[in-house]
Amino acid sequence: MSVSSVATATDRPSVRPPAGAPTGAHRGRVLALLAITCAALNLRLVVTALSPLLTTVGGEFGFAATVIGVFGTLPLVAFAVFGLVTPAIMRRLGPELTAVLSMLLTGVGQALRALAPDTGTLLVLTAVALAGAALGNVVLPPLIRQYFPDRLATLSTVQMVAIHAGALFPPLVAVPLAQAVGWRLAVGVWAAIALAAAGLWAAQWLRPTRTGAPQGALLPVRSALARPVWRVGMAWRLALLFGMVTWNVFILFTWLPALLADSGHSEAFAGTMVSLTVGASLMFALVAPTVTVRAANTFPIVALGVGGYATGYLGVAVGPEHLTPLWAVLLGLGTSLFVVTMTMITTRGTTPGGAGALSGFVQGAGSGIALGGPLLFGLVAELTGGWTASYLFVAGSSLLVALVAAYVERTPRTIESAAGTVDPGPGGTSFVRA
Repeated sequence: MSVSSVATATDRPSVRPPAGAPTGAHRGRVLALLAITCAALNLRLVVTALSPLLTTVGGEFGFAATVIGVFGTLPLVAFAVFGLVTPAIMRRLGPELTAVLSMLLTGVGQALRALAPDTGTLLVLTAVALAGAALGNVVLPPLIRQYFPDRLATLSTVQMVAIHAGALFPPLVAVPLAQAVGWRLAVGVWAAIALAAAGLWAAQWLRPTRTGAPQGALLPVRSALARPVWRVGMAWRLALLFGMVTWNVFILFTWLPALLADSGHSEAFAGTMVSLTVGASLMFALVAPTVTVRAANTFPIVALGVGGYATGYLGVAVGPEHLTPLWAVLLGLGTSLFVVTMTMITTRGTTPGGAGALSGFVQGAGSGIALGGPLLFGLVAELTGGWTASYLFVAGSSLLVALVAAYVERTPRTIESAAGTVDPGPGGTSFVRA
């Protein structure tokens, strides 16, 4: 049986619960579904709630394009650092409590940065919120694998729709809301969603198991991989692909409003185009997980997204005054590659431990690779006095690298098969009672 056939089969339930009152396990899955959805809403909201207002905030605090580039790079620093350390945190706290910590950091950071008196404090508090989002990025795929092993494509779609929704609405309302109530409240109001997600994961952590012990008494053990994930070529290729996709996602989050404003559009219109880009990506995200899970060759999917990026960039570079919504939609096709790569991470581990190890490494190393994207895009523009070199060398070269990585890693397989496995013990379980 092929890998793609196995992946497809795992998305179908093997046992359907009888109609009637839900079992305890079913109720636990409903709570887990709510917690996953609410947490996923926060993973890009931290970035997009602030980026449309950076010009306004910069006018008050006195910073320019280079500092905006630093704000664009901060998410990648957080995702790189916490991507690599989150698996260790999960082994210490367990996945549910790690999710609680993630959402608390996100909520507190967002609330406090609305009170920041200067640029330095705003950067630090944004970093706190981003640290929480970075923890969430890594912990959600193994939680999906843990609670919904029979619904991987479906839950990947739910997760990605929530991520996109969290990225979509803040840019759409940020500028009008800031004009009505001030930028501080416009930035801080989103903390409520993260704090609600923290409460849901706390409830899931405290939920008793069938034996009466709290869910938190189940602590993850180390991955049963025979080799460290960083010694597996597959993991590096996925990290490179994830890195190049993320490189361009954060270029757009950081610079698309400025690119459109420079071409004569208003800040409000630029924010709307960011939302349109995310909205288009959301539409593609509705089908991307299922297509990716079932694909025997994932290269055509990546090539389609890269084509969207290239055409959208060309349109914004050559004709930003005309057909701007079309360029935004095409860029949304490109950013939907984030959905593809995240689905690949979720489905290319057969155990929560393997999925957690792969998720942490790919997102950590990939975000480290992507660090230069937003910063270089702005720096090259400042050095050359225009955006052309940034489009060609910063964005264009990354798309070529993504194509090469996707071609080499075009055949789906699991991290367990690539790294080899050790005997996980009786029953093959990846968790042990504390």
